[in-house]
Amino acid sequence: LKLRTAPRVSSTTPASPAGGLGPLSDFVPAMAPKLYMTYVSQPARAVAWACYAEGTEFEEVNTVPFQDTRVDKYRGANPIGAVPRLEEADGFVLNESHAIMCYLGDKHGWTLYPADPRVRARIHQYMNWHHQNVRRISLALFIPVLRPDMALPRETIDLFKKEIAGPAGTLDSIEQWLSTSRWLCGEQPTVADVSCYCEVGQCLDKFTGLFDVHGISLAPYPRIREWLPGGGENPGFE
Repeated sequence: LKLRTAPRVSSTTPASPAGGLGPLSDFVPAMAPKLYMTYVSQPARAVAWACYAEGTEFEEVNTVPFQDTRVDKYRGANPIGAVPRLEEADGFVLNESHAIMCYLGDKHGWTLYPADPRVRARIHQYMNWHHQNVRRISLALFIPVLRPDMALPRETIDLFKKEIAGPAGTLDSIEQWLSTSRWLCGEQPTVADVSCYCEVGQCLDKFTGLFDVHGISLAPYPRIREWLPGGGENPGFE
């Protein structure tokens, strides 16, 4: 699968009077949407990755969760005070990573969001399931270390950890889906794979090593182990 790769654009790109990098307006089309995000956020990483892979331009606005997202101006634009957030030039504001990816995929005809209704149905099935399942990988393993400000109760964290690798748990379900196709929703990668990889892939030894730290082995999941390298090789990942 060959996809265009967009250049990374940041709202903090410095201007240089002596040449080199110029003002942000030199790099971002006038109508490019703003993406309020931080790369610590798995959902924000997923949206940025999909945009880079598809060549969809955006202006990156670094936004600190639980700080910038709590100011009146931010919450006034949308009651969901979180990242990622997309803001179009005409004032249209959209929160939630999956909603943003589906919107941009529809708008720009993304390869990662195929028009086939059954593939989209599988993508939406995964996305609805993701929040109370795969997302708990970050809540149980990542958040306590790198986002202590979220202050999740210890009993909640312990419950989520048991669900990750338990019988009929999160990893079992991903393994079962991958037993019927190369990717989560068919024979080509989609936004579902992007979203899932941002939660699962971060725990590999080459990144945070959180699976190993918590004694979670991927040995019982051969299809996940086969799927993971492919996810990290998709355009836009770096």
